[in-house]
Amino acid sequence: MSKKLVALALTSSLGLLAGIQSASAGVSLFKDYTYGTPMDKYTRSAGYYDCSNSEYKGRCTDNFDFVGQKFTVALFFREDKLDTVALLAPYQQSLYQKVSDALSKSFNIISLENEKSFMDMVTLRNTATQDDYVKKFTAFESTALATGDLTYSYLEVPETVGYADVDAIMAAAPEDVRRAAVRLVRDEKSSTLIVRFELPNVSLKHASAQADESF
Repeated sequence: MSKKLVALALTSSLGLLAGIQSASAGVSLFKDYTYGTPMDKYTRSAGYYDCSNSEYKGRCTDNFDFVGQKFTVALFFREDKLDTVALLAPYQQSLYQKVSDALSKSFNIISLENEKSFMDMVTLRNTATQDDYVKKFTAFESTALATGDLTYSYLEVPETVGYADVDAIMAAAPEDVRRAAVRLVRDEKSSTLIVRFELPNVSLKHASAQADESF
């Protein structure tokens, strides 16, 4: 797995804020990958290799089975504790649909975005008719896909109805709520599907605490 693709697994328009082990340690990010697990657990003898870059410490392993497809799993760490899990595989429409179907069992979509644009799907869900919702969703999706970069963000909440926007639903969600970002990236040589799992409220809480402590 190229370091360029591994780096893409961590990036989106929202970015990734620093997180540390906290009360959410012990929460599953994905399958058996638990938030806050020490990095030294993921050794070469256990099938992992170093995929770090200049900004993040990373450990990767190949041939992980999910929805009937082989993925590369990329693990990213803050202060040597597991912070984010990403899955990477060659993009296929059928694979995206399988991932979307799997997520929809416990997650709800909250936004669409690429490097230039953002659509708040929570606001749209609560203000648009069903026809308008589908039209705006499809239009944004088509435009973004034409640029070769689109991220669907999902939150593990039972419903998005009744919230004004993404900020409101994030504020109401528990600290250990999971977000799944599904990113489709295409260049001249290949297309890649990236599925990233993280705990956004833990990251935001820690970032806020750092700001409060600054002088």
